Amino acid sequence: MTAASRRRRKKQPFNPAHDRRAQDLLRNAQVAPAEVDDPYEQGGKLLVLRSTRDDPLAEMLARGQITECDFAAGRHWQWAFESAEIGSVCGIDPSKEAVDGGRMNDPISDRRDRAGRELKRARDRLGASNWLVTVVLGTRKSLIEVAKETAGKNSHEGIYRALRAEFHKALETLAIVFGYTNLTRA
Repeated sequence: MTAASRRRRKKQPFNPAHDRRAQDLLRNAQVAPAEVDDPYEQGGKLLVLRSTRDDPLAEMLARGQITECDFAAGRHWQWAFESAEIGSVCGIDPSKEAVDGGRMNDPISDRRDRAGRELKRARDRLGASNWLVTVVLGTRKSLIEVAKETAGKNSHEGIYRALRAEFHKALETLAIVFGYTNLTRA
C-alpha cells in the first residue's frame, strides 16, 4: 500500500452537512463570495460562490465599487426594464395540434404599465446618463466593454474612468428615484 492511498483512506468521507462548497470551478470562472440563508438549518448562513460573469452590477458590488443601496436601485431598474417589454415570448409545442384562435395576451398589463411609468420617471431624472444605464443594466455589458466600444482604436482608460463616475452618479440618482435612499441631490 502506498503512502498516497493511505492518506486517501484516512480522509473523512464527504459530509454535505458541513461542506457544500464547489471545488471544481472552471478555469475562466468569474465568481464572488456571497452569504445566503441555509435551507437546512434554521437561522444558519452559507458562504456560496456567485457567478458575476454576465452580471456587471453584482461584480461591482463584489468589488466594493457600489453600495447595497445602489445595487438595489440597479436591480429595481432591471426589473422595470424586463417587465416593460412588450410582446411575451411563447414557445411552440410541435407535439400539440395547431388550433385557430389561441390565447391573446393583454398588451398592456398592470405590471407593464407600472414598470413603464417607473422607467419614464427614471429616464427623466437620469437625462443624458440614461443611455449608459440602458447599455450596462439592460444589455448587461461591463463598463470596460462599453469603454472599449466607445474608444474604438484609441486608449479606453480615460473613457472608462469617466463612464465609471457617470454610472455611479446614475445609480445614486436611481436610488433616489426609486426610494432606496432618503438623500436628495441638488
